[in-house]
Amino acid sequence: MLIISLFVHIQQCVVRFRSRKRLARLTTHELSDVGISSECRNKEVAQATLYGFTQDVLSKVKK
Repeated sequence: MLIISLFVHIQQCVVRFRSRKRLARLTTHELSDVGISSECRNKEVAQATLYGFTQDVLSKVKK
């Protein structure tokens, strides 16, 4: 069960990583439609790196 949980978590991290990459391509009008500020977008996009992905994966492992 632990291994399955870890694989599910990694899959969720991949989805978040891809979403953050897509978020970088949105225009300001599209951001307002979604309800995300430019500051929040910049914060999320900054995590769309290999380092951010690794931190996201390790956050579950540390708990």
